[in-house]
Amino acid sequence: MKDFKEYIATSLAISEKRELLRNGTAAPKMREQCKMKAFDAVTWQAALLLEARRKLVTSANSQTKLDKAQATDTGYANRGLTLSSAMEARPFIGGRFTACFGATVSCALACVGSQTGQGALPSSKIARIGRTLAMHVDMKHFNALLDCEIESERMRQAIFGFKLAFRFNVASDHWRLATECAKRNKLVKFYDYSAIPNAAYEHARQIASGNASWDSQPYVQRVYSRKDGPKSDLIARAMLKDGFGISVVFDIKKGDTLPEFWNGSPVIDGDVNDLWFLRAPKDSAFVVGLRVKGSNKQKQQAIDSGFAVKVGA
Repeated sequence: MKDFKEYIATSLAISEKRELLRNGTAAPKMREQCKMKAFDAVTWQAALLLEARRKLVTSANSQTKLDKAQATDTGYANRGLTLSSAMEARPFIGGRFTACFGATVSCALACVGSQTGQGALPSSKIARIGRTLAMHVDMKHFNALLDCEIESERMRQAIFGFKLAFRFNVASDHWRLATECAKRNKLVKFYDYSAIPNAAYEHARQIASGNASWDSQPYVQRVYSRKDGPKSDLIARAMLKDGFGISVVFDIKKGDTLPEFWNGSPVIDGDVNDLWFLRAPKDSAFVVGLRVKGSNKQKQQAIDSGFAVKVGA
């Protein structure tokens, strides 16, 4: 939900900056944006994106999990769209806006897309929020630019013999938008994580109806992302029982081995690279296992809340 006053102020500021760019005003560099007030920084970023002065697609070498897939012999190049996580963009969109309807306090604090590693840098936050604002103020143009970048990357990778895998929600959970994007880009493999059960069931319903196979396109292959709290835990266990895939964060240190099974289902290592769909069983339940990440404080908070599962629990 958008607050009219805040959203209009943001939209007007972006329009004004787009006009300045068209009239020859020099585009501010990111180091300059990092010194600006937050409102000016993110509205400049949105304007730059909508005027095609900055890229929408997150490249492999700017996001660790995407980069790992590129570095392995998977046959895929891995790219994504890193929008704002949870409530990051709320001050500029207003109302009760959230980019992750299934987010909890614990997962938001330990989000690998925004709160750890490179995602915690001020420049990364400006880029994420700028993309989100650009998407909201001019969705049609945003989608056209995004589709152009995705197709350009797909063709570029094809020259080198790679297919293109795309994660629409690196730090967000806009599952319907991801599905729409997949339908517009039918030659690209889309995958995602979602804390929204209906989103996780979507691809499975297509398979059950006979309209899709496990690896067919243009559907988004998703796993349900388990969060802290008894409700999410019950949903995760029920989805495994029904034969679907889920992701679970474990209280395990970097480099230590993940459990072989969780709740009776095999665990595949989601930290090897992000392309878990290449290693997942195609006809039974599975768990994408992830090690808890972040600072010591972030890790402890995730453990205490139950977001990070202790082995054997």
